[in-house]
Amino acid sequence: MRIERLVVALIVAPLCACSATPPAVPHLSAEEAEARIVQGRALLDAGRPVEAEAVFAAAAAADGDSLRTRMWVLRAWMDQGGRSNDTLDALDALDRAGEKGLEMTYLYGMAFARRAQGYVADNVGDSSVQMNFIDAADRLERAVRADPVRYHDAFLPLADAAWYVEKPELARWAADHAVELQPSSPEAWLLRGRIALAQFGELATDEPTGPAAEATWAEAAASFQHALERFDTPDDARAARELADAATQLGHTLLWKQKGPEATEAYATAMAWNPEGFPYPKAYDLLRALPKDPEDERPSGFRAALELGRTRFEEHAGPADPQAGTLWWWLGWARFIDAEWAGSEEAFQAALARGPRYSNGWFYVGLARQYRKDSEGALQAMHAGWDADPAAMVAVIASAGGSLRAFENLLGWCASQEPPRNADAAFLSEMLSQSLPNEPRYWNNLGLFLRDQGEQLEFAAHKKKEKADRKVLDELYGRSFAAYERSLGLVPDDPQLLNDTALMLIYHVGPDYPRAETMFRRAIELTEQRLAATDLPEEDRARFEQTRTDAKENLQRMLDHLAGKDEPEADESADDSVKDAPSDGADAPKSPSGGGR
Repeated sequence: MRIERLVVALIVAPLCACSATPPAVPHLSAEEAEARIVQGRALLDAGRPVEAEAVFAAAAAADGDSLRTRMWVLRAWMDQGGRSNDTLDALDALDRAGEKGLEMTYLYGMAFARRAQGYVADNVGDSSVQMNFIDAADRLERAVRADPVRYHDAFLPLADAAWYVEKPELARWAADHAVELQPSSPEAWLLRGRIALAQFGELATDEPTGPAAEATWAEAAASFQHALERFDTPDDARAARELADAATQLGHTLLWKQKGPEATEAYATAMAWNPEGFPYPKAYDLLRALPKDPEDERPSGFRAALELGRTRFEEHAGPADPQAGTLWWWLGWARFIDAEWAGSEEAFQAALARGPRYSNGWFYVGLARQYRKDSEGALQAMHAGWDADPAAMVAVIASAGGSLRAFENLLGWCASQEPPRNADAAFLSEMLSQSLPNEPRYWNNLGLFLRDQGEQLEFAAHKKKEKADRKVLDELYGRSFAAYERSLGLVPDDPQLLNDTALMLIYHVGPDYPRAETMFRRAIELTEQRLAATDLPEEDRARFEQTRTDAKENLQRMLDHLAGKDEPEADESADDSVKDAPSDGADAPKSPSGGGR
């Protein structure tokens, strides 16, 4: 037991003057101790915690490690990243040694706040974040209400903690005091702006033009503006991100009052300082909903913000900075939706030059070329993107929406060439089917073009009196049949698909005559059911009549063959006797209709 007590004493001795042995160094006078504390705290407020720690440590050594000076050593630790646990361990040792009072309340509150902020930065998702913020808010509120001047640096973390644990009134009160006591702190103004903007949002729901809402909006806008002015020119990545955050929030605030040019200016600043963290989709949605004043010549809108933001980024970071790729990518997209095809390709090419992470830009390069009627160049771009990063291309195609009109236009161009460019059409169909796997017509078209590619090879070899490469054909027909089956699995009662798949079973992956016969008869039955409807549109009626005719002829030809009346050879399957067709959508419009998105 005596050994354990000795160990505890050795641990606690450096932290406080609570050992049985009197300190060998003299105590400072109250005035001298306070002077050193003021000097160290000025360094803390200036963001220089390492220098502040040196001042505090010297004061603590000269003061016999009393709590009044030692506490500020621990306070300096808190502003040095990664020392939250060290600080709390030291505080626990002091607490066990009997140290209590307001100083400990303040220190624990600050330490809990720092640890919670660290958890947030590390994306910790469990209840420990909430618990630490709750403990911080409780202790810091007690400290600042007891001595707001001595513990002035607690107001900002108190506002942050109270905001996190949904105590908006306490958060706003603390934020107001934070900017009053630390008016040069951009972080304090930024947090006050966030809180005020949220309060305005609640007020605006009930009374958007009421005096309380107007005043709160003005406070939010002014707070963000003050934060921007105090960030000035950031000298590290953290400050750059916070400046960008302030500018982004200012832009959101200004758009509440439909101040388009001012919001555009703010967003451009945010893009310039944090291009990889800016919320581009949100800004686009907000800005496009804002009508432009024809009499206001100032830049306004999403693309205008990007043009300004890219210029400003290159002014402070230089054009070679790889982060410029993000700005170039979004600028390419903004020019694309404005139907500025050449400018769009230029911007996407600039992004692509900055690394493989922008590989999906090839999709838009391809579409921009297709809209300029450069289908060969469009195909080259699609191949380049697929070769570089198929997953990225799949993702961008899946989210392309209206932009797929140009993609299908390119597919239609491949199919319409003489001879048809079936390999290219199959490649594009595969991109579509992989990107939108629940769309049956893309699988149907993939099956069709792979089959036609194989038959094209067979026909060419037949004309030369040669044998086509069986391995190549088996691979093409196998993929074709799998695609047809995938499509049929999505729409099992599609008569055209049944007819097409049955043909594959006769000529290319079998033969499986019984299954093919079942499919032909089911296709005929389904078309007759459709044709019996009196309200069937004429276009659909013509399509179903053609499918019924094809299925009947294909069935009869198969039955004649089985009866020995006909002996078709596989090489002859490329002629017009086989009745099938591409699914709707394979022959896309040959010209764009607007910008496309």
